[in-house]
Amino acid sequence: MRVEVVSPEDVLFSGDATQVITRTSEGEVAFLANHAPFLGLLVDNQTRIFTEGGDIVSVDVHGGFVEVSNDKVAILCDAAEVSSG
Repeated sequence: MRVEVVSPEDVLFSGDATQVITRTSEGEVAFLANHAPFLGLLVDNQTRIFTEGGDIVSVDVHGGFVEVSNDKVAILCDAAEVSSG
């Protein structure tokens, strides 16, 4: 599935992944390929992106939204920084 993490200042991640784990106002959620459509309000968290190459990219996310549709996860955050990967 395609994953994009975007803040007002930058595109922090854009690529293919096997799994994304993040935290919304309703709790932690994991997305895999072909996940049902989803829209959630993000809370401050460390989002983990498991790339198709086997790497784990960690992004410190500060607020925003996550949208899942058509095998794509879009994380639109108020602020974020890549913490490892």
